[in-house]
Amino acid sequence: MKNIFNQSFTGEYNNSLDGKNRMNIPAKFRKSLDPINDRTFVLTRGFEKCLLLYPLNEWQEVETQLSQLSSIRSRDRDFVRSITRYAIPIQYDAQGRIQIPEILINFSQIKKEITIIGMIKKIELWSPEILDNKETQGIDVEDKDFDDLANEIKF
Repeated sequence: MKNIFNQSFTGEYNNSLDGKNRMNIPAKFRKSLDPINDRTFVLTRGFEKCLLLYPLNEWQEVETQLSQLSSIRSRDRDFVRSITRYAIPIQYDAQGRIQIPEILINFSQIKKEITIIGMIKKIELWSPEILDNKETQGIDVEDKDFDDLANEIKF
């Protein structure tokens, strides 16, 4: 039987880390998580100064795509290493909390406050200060640079 569960993460939430570097995953995101994941995400560094939280089944798709890159070409190996080196499976507890390793906290420059953004198939975790700085650099959905992308997905 085909799984008709629609896993999708959208919206923005503000949260804070506790003294053990734990944060609550928003209830809406926990409810959206396909049961096949067994409350498990994979946490890793993002391409920007953020962290990426992939549902386990989505991470498996990322790994499949990464495994198709050449293990002979240095560029491919470096790329795969940069993605997988910091990837850690993480299961949320009964209170919906995950613990973020110190090395990832340092990379993302998250202090106490954290902004959680649903990115459809994954979740981004940002330091609010870093995200605010990024937004003040002129990122705007109405920007003409996004016209070609909007046409590709047929808004």
